[in-house]
Amino acid sequence: MAEEDNLLVIASGGDLVLNVSQEEGGQQFAYRVDSKTLRSSSRYFENLLSDRFSEGQQLIAALEAVKIAGYSDVADAPTDALPRIPIVNVGRIAISKGSNIQNLAADFLRAVHGQDLAVSAPPVPNLANLAVVADRFDAVHSLMSFVHRKKYLQLIDAKSKSRTGSSVPEERARQKLLIGLLFDHPPWVTRYSKHLMMRDSAQWRPGVEEDHTRALWWDLPNGLEDELIQRREYILETINSLQDHFLKLYTSGERQCKMGYDTSLQCDSFQLGEMVRFFVKLSTLRFQGTIYDNTEPTYYSGDVGRLLESLRQCSSYQIDQNHSHCGLRTRLMPLIDLIQNQLSLDTGSLDIGICSECWNNHRALYAWGLAKRPALWAHPKSLTGSRALAAPYIKRHQRRPSHCLKRHVVVRDMFMAAERDWTARDAY
Repeated sequence: MAEEDNLLVIASGGDLVLNVSQEEGGQQFAYRVDSKTLRSSSRYFENLLSDRFSEGQQLIAALEAVKIAGYSDVADAPTDALPRIPIVNVGRIAISKGSNIQNLAADFLRAVHGQDLAVSAPPVPNLANLAVVADRFDAVHSLMSFVHRKKYLQLIDAKSKSRTGSSVPEERARQKLLIGLLFDHPPWVTRYSKHLMMRDSAQWRPGVEEDHTRALWWDLPNGLEDELIQRREYILETINSLQDHFLKLYTSGERQCKMGYDTSLQCDSFQLGEMVRFFVKLSTLRFQGTIYDNTEPTYYSGDVGRLLESLRQCSSYQIDQNHSHCGLRTRLMPLIDLIQNQLSLDTGSLDIGICSECWNNHRALYAWGLAKRPALWAHPKSLTGSRALAAPYIKRHQRRPSHCLKRHVVVRDMFMAAERDWTARDAY
């Protein structure tokens, strides 16, 4: 019987055979398993195999038939005498040429039964697929405990440290983010959510249609995908507000040059011209008439870190030797430092990456997508950088190190504000 050629014994004394396929009419793979273990590890199987559903009723009747057939212990019964239950669709996975549904389903069932996987140190794609299957069968908690017990993620982290400087492709970042999210590995959630926000995603480009047939990590669950998109847009808006801020200052008519020399008006005009030239050269500014404007809104689709580095290339323009501190650079650099401190991929505290604890336990108060935009944010007057943003909560945070929600809200308010007053501490 061809079906028997695909049989894998997960539990030698198992009382049930699962016939697994990815789609209706697709190739089936059979596994001998223990129904009690399945039910205790998966809410999906707990419901499916209860007497409320036909599959559970079938299981009870078939096991009675096994006893009637003369097998006092179901472990002694041959596979063809056991009840069989079809399982269609193991989740939105991605199978490479070197693997298949049979191996993936087998590893899931091995993990549920507390056995070693086929590969002693499974790579990230394997674990990502395993997380998808665990999510599909509502067995995330069981698989999470298994993965942590085996220290798979710590092993991957150790290997990654030996390859510092290597770039991370988007799919790998998404896989790690999904694994961190479902298997409770906070460092991956923070780092790779931030990675996507900083580097952008091919999924977020205009004109890209949603494809619900792709692997789950291309459409992150529980609202996370939309949260990342919204956070990136707020970050870009914040950076753009810096450019708008200085353009408005130098076109407002208010004197910006503070030297007190006769050339102060000329200095302002000179700085405005150089500023416009610089932004246009970076392609962060374009001229558009308002008499008739049919331009579609466009968004920066590159690396945010690279964008900030480009802004740092602003030269110290001066109309003459007496005006060495009148230019854009002196006033812009501290503000870029303040923003970049929250965006660096090397930091893991005061930044824009997703905090697992707050996302899972305080989402209504934490998520940017659920928060009301503050009307105004003003530059901190006392300190600069991360200390300025954290200052109101430093002592409280030290007393309760697990509570970080208020700390995140301070950062969120800067990026989400409808208006920003960058001049509250405009040192130049």
